[in-house]
Amino acid sequence: MGNQNINKENVQKSFVKSIETYRKHAIVQEAIASRLINELLNIKKDNFQKVLEIGCGPAVLTEKFFHHFKATEYFANDIVEEYKDVLQSIDNSIQFLGGDIESIGLPKNLDLIISSSTFQWFTDLEMFLNNIYNVLTPDSLLVFSSFGPDNYREIRDVEGKGLNYLSFGKHERLLSDKFEIIWSDRETITRYFADPVGVLKHMKQTGVNGLPGKAWTKSDLKRFEEDYSDLFGTELGVPLTYQPIYFIAKPKK
Repeated sequence: MGNQNINKENVQKSFVKSIETYRKHAIVQEAIASRLINELLNIKKDNFQKVLEIGCGPAVLTEKFFHHFKATEYFANDIVEEYKDVLQSIDNSIQFLGGDIESIGLPKNLDLIISSSTFQWFTDLEMFLNNIYNVLTPDSLLVFSSFGPDNYREIRDVEGKGLNYLSFGKHERLLSDKFEIIWSDRETITRYFADPVGVLKHMKQTGVNGLPGKAWTKSDLKRFEEDYSDLFGTELGVPLTYQPIYFIAKPKK
């Protein structure tokens, strides 16, 4: 099942540009990472032997993990090589694993794979779930968040395009072949901005190009501002919707 045709090079470039701004502006992503760690603590309070974090970024989830757990080996993966420097000061067990996780070799015998706000960028989630099943130990955990179809719905309504986010139910079905779901949830988070340009700036500051390949002209921007305000303007400003979805699963034996 091919989810979508994503230009990983463009994704990589967008996140490189946000290295200096991500931690300040990625408030929702920070909350999502905290939720994942809190739910993991409800299930397991022991430390881990061998961990793979997918899409570590500027170490938002990584820091939260090491605040509560230890790992004998911790592989932190990201498509942005520049994030390697951010990880150095957190824990000496961290090994940076650079590259597109869908196409590089995976560490074997993992007892935890954890990822926050990354799986939506995958080209083929079904194939990836099959791949990671083969490198997880029988008593391991898969802990991740992604985003559902209502994520950035305002952008899609105004522009008529956006990422092809998989539904909560689709994730359940894809997981059910190889994994048993222990816990799952979904929520809707709305942030408000003074104007539509503020929405675009926020997305850029968090490394997200919600409109891949979009080259903005002045007339495009003017139309975007008018349409966005007409459709979604409120007394609080204009909204941007996030729809995080969460899963903790274990491999079927």
